[in-house]
Amino acid sequence: MSGFMNKIITIGRQFGSGGHEAGEKIAQRLGFAFYDKNLITLAAEKGGMNHAVLSEADEKAANPWLYASMGQTGFNVNVPANDTLFTLQSQIIREVAKTENAVIVGRCSDYILKDAPVELLNVYIYAPTEARVKRIMSRMDVTEQQALQLIKRHDKQRKCYYDFYTDRKWASHTNYHITLNSEKFGIDGVVDIISSYIEK
Repeated sequence: MSGFMNKIITIGRQFGSGGHEAGEKIAQRLGFAFYDKNLITLAAEKGGMNHAVLSEADEKAANPWLYASMGQTGFNVNVPANDTLFTLQSQIIREVAKTENAVIVGRCSDYILKDAPVELLNVYIYAPTEARVKRIMSRMDVTEQQALQLIKRHDKQRKCYYDFYTDRKWASHTNYHITLNSEKFGIDGVVDIISSYIEK
């Protein structure tokens, strides 16, 4: 690929695998921009819409009962908030890819940028359930049973969202260039592997 193309790393991840933390550290190490939940804020600003409603719709398949109020840009009030958010975030992700090097977590970014003129590296981060439970218990101060419930709920939401808005299957290895077990390598190991690849 041309050396003049922006470098974009997309990160798909299981809930509790440390994908956000790894992505943030990779961006810091490489001096790249980092996008995760801040995409919701940017989408709300771009569409002139309620941040709380869009936040509730984030990374969830279309919900016919959840609508975003019409903003200054004239988005149809009859379109579910999930669809509106996906459209806005897709626009922002494509704009980011044109202007800067970045790490983007989730939001179907690997699919959205599949034909973009960028140097794209799609990464998927996973871990055994036991490791994810421990991480979530520590991070969120919940019981083991609560952590398991959160894993099931969030992974199901991410799968439904990804499968709904793309023609792919969430977590399928064919979607990604690299898949990494964060328990095996550790978060810092994941950061080293991805960063070293980009630096070379």
